[in-house]
Amino acid sequence: MNTFRRILLLAMSIASLHCGPPPERYELEGKVVSVEADAGRVTVAHKEVPGFMGAMTMPFPVADRQILASMQEGDKLRATLVVQGSSHWLEDLVVSRSTASGSQYDPDTPRGPEPGTEVPDVELTNQDGDTIRVSDFQGKAVVVTFIYTRCPLVEFCPRMNANFGVLEQALSKDEGLYEKSHLLTVSFDPEFDTPELLRTFALQQPAITEKTFAHWDFATGTQEQVRTLGFYLGLMFGDGATTDEIVHNLRTGLIAPDGTLAKLYLGNEWTPEDVLTDLSALVNDERSLEEAK
Repeated sequence: MNTFRRILLLAMSIASLHCGPPPERYELEGKVVSVEADAGRVTVAHKEVPGFMGAMTMPFPVADRQILASMQEGDKLRATLVVQGSSHWLEDLVVSRSTASGSQYDPDTPRGPEPGTEVPDVELTNQDGDTIRVSDFQGKAVVVTFIYTRCPLVEFCPRMNANFGVLEQALSKDEGLYEKSHLLTVSFDPEFDTPELLRTFALQQPAITEKTFAHWDFATGTQEQVRTLGFYLGLMFGDGATTDEIVHNLRTGLIAPDGTLAKLYLGNEWTPEDVLTDLSALVNDERSLEEAK
C-alpha cells in the first residue's frame, strides 16, 4: 500500500507539471543588442514574429544559459520563442557572428539624458482629442511612460499600464501629492492608437474611470512629436518592414515641476513603490524650496 501511494503521489506530481495552457512556439530571428548572462537574459532586436507580434527590441529569458557565455552584441540570432500563459523564453538558439548591421534600429542609441536637463516641450493629443504639452503640467511632477496598445507580452507594455494603475491609486490617497503630480502614457503607434482608441483602451484598465483623465492622460502624436520626447529619454522605437511592425524598448521618466528630468527608469524592473518614493521626495523638496522663499 505504501508503495502504491508513493507511485500515485509521483504520478500526481508529474501531472501537475503539465497543468496550464500548452506552450506555443514561434520562430524568432534578430540581432543581439545586449547579454545579461547572470540574469539569464538576452536583449534582441528581432524581426516580426508571424502570427504573434511585430518587430521589437526586448529582453528574453533563455532556457539554456550556457550559450549566453559565448554571445556578444551584434551577433545574429535564430531561436524558438516559447510562450506559455504569461511566461515566455527562448529555446534552440543558433548564433552567428556578423559585422553587418541588419537592424531596423541602431542599438547604440544613447541610454538617455542626465537628470537636470530640460525635457522637450512637445505637443501631443490626448484621449479627448485635446492638445497637451509637457509645459501644461509646469509646477507638477510628471511621470511619463511609453506603450502601444497591441503589445502582446504581459511583462512589457501591459506591465507599464499595471504599474501606472497602482501608482494612480496610491497617489489618490494623498490629496496634496495628487494635486502636485500627473501621469502621462504616450503611444508610439499613432496609426493604430488614435485618441478615440486610447480612451476606450484606458477605460478598460481597472484603475481608470472618466474622472481619472484629469490626472492621467493617454496621448499620442505624430511620429516626429513622439520621437522627440521618446528619443530624448532613450526610447528605442521605429518603423519596421511593414506598418504594423514596431521596434521598442521601455523607458519611464520622472519630470520635475520645473520641466527638467528628475530620474529615468530603464526597462520594466522598476516598481510603483520606487516611483512613489522618488515622486514624494521631489514634491516635498519643491515645497521646502517654496516655503524658504
